[in-house]
Amino acid sequence: RPYGLLKASAVGKIPGRFQLHQEALPPLPVPPLQQTLDRYLLALQPIISEEELSHTQELVAEFCKPGGVGERLQKGLERRAKKTENWLSDWWLKTAYLEYRLPVVVHSSPGVVLPKQDFLDRQGQLRFAAKLIEGILDFKAMID
Repeated sequence: RPYGLLKASAVGKIPGRFQLHQEALPPLPVPPLQQTLDRYLLALQPIISEEELSHTQELVAEFCKPGGVGERLQKGLERRAKKTENWLSDWWLKTAYLEYRLPVVVHSSPGVVLPKQDFLDRQGQLRFAAKLIEGILDFKAMID
């Protein structure tokens, strides 16, 4: 009994609503290699120069050639997906939370808690969202 601070029932493993349905969910699929590479290039477009993007596109083309590194790694992920409940979760937990030496809240699990808002209409929601985004970008500019 942990120092008498908790009730015995609180210490045991009691599945919550979240855990009750985990077994019924399909396994996390491994996205197709080409989809992953397309999304990677799309994510880079606003943050790198045209020259850097062109060079990266060449590297991606080399990476995804038949029989190349990308195909071999993709097959490895697919094998892992067949052997584990979730091919990504162990790596994500280890990398994002245990190995990464920067503050988790800012770098791995950004979140915000705001007071309850009672919007009168959609315009009010949009105005609030725009101000929130503006504030987040101002904060980002300060730390960059």
